[in-house]
Amino acid sequence: MLMQMDEMQARLDALVEALDGQDPGTIIAASEALATAVILFRNSTIPAGAEQRARLLITRTLGQLEAAAIRVNILKNWTRQRIDRNHAIRGMAAQGAALTY
Repeated sequence: MLMQMDEMQARLDALVEALDGQDPGTIIAASEALATAVILFRNSTIPAGAEQRARLLITRTLGQLEAAAIRVNILKNWTRQRIDRNHAIRGMAAQGAALTY
């Protein structure tokens, strides 16, 4: 289980870096790698005596998930702003603000 947690953490780090780089192909690849790591993690068990380390890894992972979610919301808002600016240039009405999660 700890190996799977480490792998999931590494994949989350890669996703956050991909989001910062704003390269769609890299983001998709990092998302797919993270999905695989999550599946492997779900099928694992915590070894006896490793509960404290597991809690620390889970806390760190939750922080990375929040960081990724913030980046996704920022990118989504930037995209919505670009779309609205394009509508304004064309003389069309804006479609509204992008919703955040």
